Amino acid sequence: MGFDHRDTGTPEACWREAGVQDLPALGVEAMPAGATFIILAAHPDDEALGAAGLLARLRRSAHRVVVLLFTAGERSHPASPTHSTKELREMRLREFDAALDLFDHERLSRRFVGLPDGQLDAFSQRIADEIAVEVDQHQGHVVLVSPYSRDGHGDHEAIGAAALQLGRDRHTTVLEYPIWYWHWADPADEAWRSWSFLPDPANFDRQAVFDCYPSQVSALSDQPGDEAIVGPAHLDHFRRGGDTFAVSDFRAAATPVSCGGGSSQTLHDASAASAVFDEVHVQRCDPWQVWSSEYEIAKRRNLLTHLPAVPYAHILEIGCSVGALTHELAGVGAQVTAVDASSQALRIARRRGAAPSSAINFVHATIPFEWPQGTFDCVVLSETGFYLSRSQLFDTLEKIDGSTTVRFVLVLCHWRGEIDDWPLDADEVHRICLGAWPRHRIEHRYEGDYRLDIITIDKDFRPSAAEGHA
Repeated sequence: MGFDHRDTGTPEACWREAGVQDLPALGVEAMPAGATFIILAAHPDDEALGAAGLLARLRRSAHRVVVLLFTAGERSHPASPTHSTKELREMRLREFDAALDLFDHERLSRRFVGLPDGQLDAFSQRIADEIAVEVDQHQGHVVLVSPYSRDGHGDHEAIGAAALQLGRDRHTTVLEYPIWYWHWADPADEAWRSWSFLPDPANFDRQAVFDCYPSQVSALSDQPGDEAIVGPAHLDHFRRGGDTFAVSDFRAAATPVSCGGGSSQTLHDASAASAVFDEVHVQRCDPWQVWSSEYEIAKRRNLLTHLPAVPYAHILEIGCSVGALTHELAGVGAQVTAVDASSQALRIARRRGAAPSSAINFVHATIPFEWPQGTFDCVVLSETGFYLSRSQLFDTLEKIDGSTTVRFVLVLCHWRGEIDDWPLDADEVHRICLGAWPRHRIEHRYEGDYRLDIITIDKDFRPSAAEGHA
């Protein structure tokens, strides 16, 4: 995703009208007593824009807080005629210290890493190592607070991706704060609707925090190249009275959720898929009777009949189970990569079917945490989307977008009955997926016991990002 900070962008009024202030409140489980909060910032002012309300709340609590700054933001004004990179570096670090002094208390510490501004995507391992050092220094639960991993800015996304990976590896919570997303996205994008809102504490003065960053919210001079990076319209997104976070809780593979009548059930997501589906396939070699059921056979026939008749070079099937659809896809594509979280299911799949083994590559992977190699011109997501949480589904769609040709076919097929113990249902999965690519053509839709959507996607032209940034 590219953007230019000088573009008009999406007005804050559009986000408010769409209900951004009415998102569910950030739950108390995301701020457990005794936790250490490690707040990650790619540049000075990231923490002020994305997590100022959280910092204000933490100042009034007993939580330990660490702010980890990765660059000095010295390339925020690459064309400035009045300030050198060295001068901007010194200025922005002073501003960072002044802003954190507003939140300072005896349990807050800060550390500057000093990586080059605008180049963090080349330092992914170093970023992960620096975060891990902080995590390992603190006992008990750790909450990572990071720029949004799909924010559209390479530095933000490098830190966000590292935070999510550390969260999975260390089984902790990750709160991602968007910054440029509010500028280039619009409310038709579905990602934000699964996020949470943390209202500001009483009497919190956000403007005082913004005022600590004059190099970003005001022009350096009246000369071209010295314009404000965070103009008034963009700053409006951070005056909505609270912080907005995408929440990923990796503390357990399954999370108890409340049910009616005071009982509870276990809500699984993709992180539990391998163990759950291995057990299912050990108990029965074809648990859904996909090879023999008339319903399953008719569903595959509907899918394959309406698949656009073009020569497919490489088809990706996400969630292949025992391979019934996989072997039929091999008849319409030169190569099929079939992925499943269950190694037991893949063992069964490899033994079935008549397609040449060279046409099919079965891959043991848990989507979206692992992703197969290749560039795909057709992706099939069948009876799998409802096993993902909303954030995991968005991650999956992002990975599909990054591993497909400019024009590709997406097949969505899911049973519409009640799904116990899993996050989503068929219609919600399809709504989210169809919203991810506004420019698509529906080739075929069926809505009965199951829902089938086959669409052709022509990806949008994506302009490159401007060099200046917050």
